[in-house]
Amino acid sequence: MIQQLNLKYCVVGVMMMNGVVYAVLMVQLLAWTSSAVEVPSVKCIESERQALLSLKRVFNATDADWLSSWGDGEQQKECCNWEGIKCSNQTGHVIMLDIHHHVDPPELDELKVGYISPSLGELHHLKYLDLSGLFTLTPSIPPFIASLTFLTHLNLSHCFFDGNIPPQLGNLLFLEYLDLGGNHFSQQIPSQFSNLSHLLYLDLSSNNLVGGFPLQLTNMSSLTYLDLSLNNFNGTLPPQLGNLLSLEHLDLSDNAFTGTMPPQLGNLLSLEHLDLSDNAFTGTILSQFKNLSRLQYLDLHPSYYIWDKTMSLSSDLQWLSELSTMRYLSLARVNLSGASNWQQVSSLSHLQYLDLNGCNLVDSVSTASLAFPANFSTSLSFVDISYNSLRDASFIFPWLMNSSSSLVTLRMNDNGLTGTIPETFGDKLSSLEELNLANNELKGQIPLSLFHSCNLAYLDLSKNNLTGEFNEYIREYSRCAHKPLQVLDLGWNAITGVVPDISHLSSLQELRLDNNRLNGTIHEGLSNLGSLDLSHNALVFNVSEEWVPPFSLSVLYLAYCKLGPNFPAWLHTQTMIEHLDISYTGISSTVPNWFWEPLPQMWNLNISHNSFRGKIEGSILPAIVSNQLLSIDLSFNLFEGPIPAFLSNASQLLLSNNRFLTANPLLCANSSKYTRFMDLSNNNLRGELSDCWKGFESLVVLDLSNNQLYGNMPKSLGSLRNIQSIHFEGNNFSGEIPSSLHNCTQLQVFDVAGNKLSGTIPTWIGDNISKLLVLSLHSNNFHGNIPLSMCNLHELHVLDLSKNILSGNIPKCISNLSAMATPANSNATITDDYHYNFTIGIYNDSTSLIWKGKMSKYGSTLGLLRSIDFSSNKLTGKIPSEMMSLIGLVSLNLSRNLFSGEIPSTIGQLKSIDFLDLSRNHLSGTIPSQLAQIDRLSVLDLSYNDLSGEIPLGTQLQTRDASDYAGNPKLCGAPLNNTCPIHGHQISEHDADGDDDEQFVSEGFYIAMAVGFVMAFWGVCFSLILKKSWRYAYFKLLSDVCDKLYVFTAIKVAKLKRIRSQT
Repeated sequence: MIQQLNLKYCVVGVMMMNGVVYAVLMVQLLAWTSSAVEVPSVKCIESERQALLSLKRVFNATDADWLSSWGDGEQQKECCNWEGIKCSNQTGHVIMLDIHHHVDPPELDELKVGYISPSLGELHHLKYLDLSGLFTLTPSIPPFIASLTFLTHLNLSHCFFDGNIPPQLGNLLFLEYLDLGGNHFSQQIPSQFSNLSHLLYLDLSSNNLVGGFPLQLTNMSSLTYLDLSLNNFNGTLPPQLGNLLSLEHLDLSDNAFTGTMPPQLGNLLSLEHLDLSDNAFTGTILSQFKNLSRLQYLDLHPSYYIWDKTMSLSSDLQWLSELSTMRYLSLARVNLSGASNWQQVSSLSHLQYLDLNGCNLVDSVSTASLAFPANFSTSLSFVDISYNSLRDASFIFPWLMNSSSSLVTLRMNDNGLTGTIPETFGDKLSSLEELNLANNELKGQIPLSLFHSCNLAYLDLSKNNLTGEFNEYIREYSRCAHKPLQVLDLGWNAITGVVPDISHLSSLQELRLDNNRLNGTIHEGLSNLGSLDLSHNALVFNVSEEWVPPFSLSVLYLAYCKLGPNFPAWLHTQTMIEHLDISYTGISSTVPNWFWEPLPQMWNLNISHNSFRGKIEGSILPAIVSNQLLSIDLSFNLFEGPIPAFLSNASQLLLSNNRFLTANPLLCANSSKYTRFMDLSNNNLRGELSDCWKGFESLVVLDLSNNQLYGNMPKSLGSLRNIQSIHFEGNNFSGEIPSSLHNCTQLQVFDVAGNKLSGTIPTWIGDNISKLLVLSLHSNNFHGNIPLSMCNLHELHVLDLSKNILSGNIPKCISNLSAMATPANSNATITDDYHYNFTIGIYNDSTSLIWKGKMSKYGSTLGLLRSIDFSSNKLTGKIPSEMMSLIGLVSLNLSRNLFSGEIPSTIGQLKSIDFLDLSRNHLSGTIPSQLAQIDRLSVLDLSYNDLSGEIPLGTQLQTRDASDYAGNPKLCGAPLNNTCPIHGHQISEHDADGDDDEQFVSEGFYIAMAVGFVMAFWGVCFSLILKKSWRYAYFKLLSDVCDKLYVFTAIKVAKLKRIRSQT
């Protein structure tokens, strides 16, 4: 791996030497050197000589050469000539003491350990004091340091001081240089620091200082260097910070400053170095930054946590073009989505380091300009534009290829780049040492030119759609005389070919070729690797049993490669292994005892989905250790016997689908406080479950399903305060659910189905366990009513109480199950997760339900399911209409109960219902026509009730099997053979779609018709009787009509007779 941060510190170092550090130190050293020229007439003052010897004696230095010139020998009388000492050429007083110790990185056996002797206070004329890097056992800065009132330079950095900064340091009125960095000071900066008006350089970095920005520093008008980084300062930056007009270097990084940046920062026109990174600033980056024309180093990237991806700081970069002297620019994780012209960084001709990762950069209209040559300096060596949304590779690649041939590091991973990598990419950027294009959507062949670059040490092209022959790339790279390649990651592509001999790649440390299309045989031609991933390829290992690999791996992933049937003996040589995955490798043997020896140092062990057999036992077993993140997966094998206790410290323990007989050694090992996921399901565990759960304080998921455990559930389960998922289904537990479980307030999944549990359903489930998503109690012996408190489970997705002895009514408050009253969202999986030491663990939960007549297990789609199953109980009363408000329900099973009354007419509101079973109850009345409106209904069973009338028209109901309506003798209509009465066949399609009057021609219709006829007849008769003129007119009309009919008939008859006589 390339140490890219070296570039950062080189840039910083150059700029610092160009700034205040160089000026201050050179002026002071020249002054003291000229004043300390050796003059024979001036001798060392004896009292000061003795004070220096006393100072040396209290330090225990293992290095015999340290301060070897200090002593009482005849040649050591003149202390002014001692190492680190300068004296005044006029008075002979010691004015400079520099015995700093610098080891990077520090080695404990080289530290100079001791106390600071009070004799140091006798050097009253000291102007320069540097004790930095000495491991002082003095708990805090001795107060006598403050008595050295002539000090202009004081460096006590990295001396391991604790406590507070003594306020007496404010009495050193002549101080120009003060460095207290790298200690353990706490509390606030003393207010007396406001007295240090001559201070040019102040470094308080890497301590534990607290409070707001120290206002006493804003009066130091001469200050040119200020470093408060790596402390615990908080609050907003004061506008008075703009008073420090002489500042050239300002570093406030790694604190907890909040709020917006004060615009007064734009007044600091002398600034060359500004670092405000790793804070929590909000708002927009100041436009006043354009005034900082001398700025060479700018780092504004905010604090970042993996679980918090909010971006509170943003910018449009309008100010950037004015900063022409910029060499180092880091705006990582600053929201630049509004910076459509972000590519103007090309105008910064002195830029060496550019970090814009995670900035929401997007392709823009002006992106076409990227295809033209950029104006970068030839010194540009680092570019990171990863984790953005740059899609079009046809613009980005030419822009970079034309920018700088000296590019050393290029990171463009996680952008979603589409297109191909240019053929000449490697030739154009021949200086590349690190190239990361991982996790994009690049396609086509990997250009051979990438392997012409003989400087390349890190190449990551994983997680794309790239193709090519792996053996060709190795052949091209083999032509390089110098082969510095350390990391090669081509995983998750479509690369083909074989894995050739790579033993000549002596620098290669990490090789990852997983999830490709490689085939062939792996022989013994591998290099001195530290990490190897060949998993998910069609590779076969063909090595001798005596093979001793040339590597000592810490990471080995060979899943889906062919290793078996015998256990690979060469793994015995891998004593430094930390991550091992040999799942799905066709091994069918016992596991040798030595295999478990590296377990205490491991992080991940996966040997699942093989045919390992036998017991895990033997005299050589690893000692129990506390690896807080160890994951062990032995599932889907043939292991037998007891589960050994040494597995108890794994954070994730997956032992399902084996033949283990007992878990008691594991559960009662008293070393389980780090276990978070434990899956022992589908084994042959027998007997009572041990009451040893108090030690499992971190347990999140517990799965003991489908074993042969019996007896009462242990009361100590209530001590699992962090538990989110409990699976005990498919055992023989009896008794009641222990009341101690009411303490498990984080519980989301509780599945104890298929046991012999009894008693009533506890009311505390609804009162205390409010986060429940899945509650499955089916196939037990619970009795009594469904408790009203169950209505408090507002987040419940699945409620299964079937196959018990429950009685009473369904509570009307069931409509309070609000998660079932909304359609399922896109989160199809219920996950149990945790955050621990910056690590996220995720377990995808599952449960088994009776679906469409058979038991089915739901895992990846469990979050989409909304189900209620009360079947096979003794529930009575009406089906509450309130239940019809649960419009998100996918499955509703109320069959095999004693429900009566009608099916609620509002059942058509259940638009998402796929499975509806109301069979074998005492339901009466007609089938609501709204059922015909539910187009998702794939299973409907209304059989064996007392329903009547015609089955409503609609394809959802008429196309079903007749058995879905069987046992209802009063039902008629398709698909039944029982034809409805003729008068009942008046239902229009419109009525079937939405009218509840399912038989328009009914008995009431005929009664109304008769009444109407009688009323109309007597209405006419009474009118003729009462009104004489109407009566005369009526009979006259009848007479006229009769006359006309008679005449018309007589004429027609006469004509007919004539016609007949003529024929």
